[in-house]
Amino acid sequence: MTDDLLISHLLGETTPVQAQNVEAWRMQDAANEARFKQLQLVWETSLRLQYTGTVNAQASLQRLKQKAAEQAPVAVLQPWRPWLKIAAAILVIITGTLFYLTHRNTPAIQITTKLAVKTDTLPDGSVLTLNKGTQVELPAAFAGKERQLVLTKGEAFFDVAQDQSKPFIIRTGDLSVKVLGTSFNMKNKNGNIEVIVETGRVQVSRQGHTIVLNRGERVVVQQQAAALTKAVNPDQLYTYYRSKEFVADNTPLWRMVEVLNEAYDSHIIIARKELRDLRLNTTFKNESLDNILQVISRTFNITLEKKNDQLILK
Repeated sequence: MTDDLLISHLLGETTPVQAQNVEAWRMQDAANEARFKQLQLVWETSLRLQYTGTVNAQASLQRLKQKAAEQAPVAVLQPWRPWLKIAAAILVIITGTLFYLTHRNTPAIQITTKLAVKTDTLPDGSVLTLNKGTQVELPAAFAGKERQLVLTKGEAFFDVAQDQSKPFIIRTGDLSVKVLGTSFNMKNKNGNIEVIVETGRVQVSRQGHTIVLNRGERVVVQQQAAALTKAVNPDQLYTYYRSKEFVADNTPLWRMVEVLNEAYDSHIIIARKELRDLRLNTTFKNESLDNILQVISRTFNITLEKKNDQLILK
C-alpha cells in the first residue's frame, strides 16, 4: 500500500476498486488502520492552513503544467487542488520522519531456526517456540500500543503474556492474529496458513474478513482461498515438535503419515487407497522414524518397502 494511493483515497480520487482495496487494507491489520488515521490527521490539519503569501500560485502552477506537458499529459486540477498536493508532499515527509523516529531505537531482529527447535522469551515475557526451518521478525522492544511481530515462514507456538492495554499481533502473509493473553500454534507453509488455539481465544483477520477462534478450534487458509472457516481441531499431532511425541487417538493413517513426513523431512507414501483411513491408537515418544514405521506395519499387517528416497506402505 503506497502513500500515493492513500493520499488519492483521502482526496476521493481513487477508482471504486482502488477504494475497496484501501478499505480492505485498513481492516486487515490494526497497524494499517493506525497508519491511515495518522495520514488522515495530518491531512485534515493541512486543509485548515491558510496561505497568506503574495506569490501567484495559479500562475506558477500553469507554468509548471506547460513544462510538464512537454513530457506527458497532465490532468486538469480544480483551483483548490494545488494546495492539497503540496500538503500531500508535506504529509509524506512528516509521516516518513515520524516512522523513522519511532523505529530507530527499536531495530528489527530475527529469530531463525534451521535443523533444531528453539524456545525464546520475548521482551514482554511471552514465550515463543519455533519449529525447525522457521523465522520470525520483531522489534528489540515493544514500543507503542501494540506488540507486533511477523512469522516470515515456518511454524511457531506462542504463549503470550497477558497485557490488556497492549494487544499482541502476529502477521504472516496477508493474515493477522490478534490476542491479549493466550496460547496458540501458527504455521505458514508455502503460503498455506494454519492457526490452532490451545488456551484463550484469538481474532484472525484476512482481506477484510475476521473470525474469532476459541480453545480447541482452528482455521486453515489455503493460499488461493479468501474465506475464513473455523473448525474443531481434530488431534494433538501438531504439538510433536514441543512434546517430542506423536499422540494418535483414532487417527487415520494418512494424517499420521502427513505429520511424520513433516517432522522427519521424509517421503512416506501410502500405496493403496484402502489403507489411508486405517485408525491408529498409540503414542510414539522419542522414537526413530524406522521404529515408528515398523510398529505401523506390524499393527496393520502391511509391508514397508524402501525405494530410493521413498518409504512405501503397501
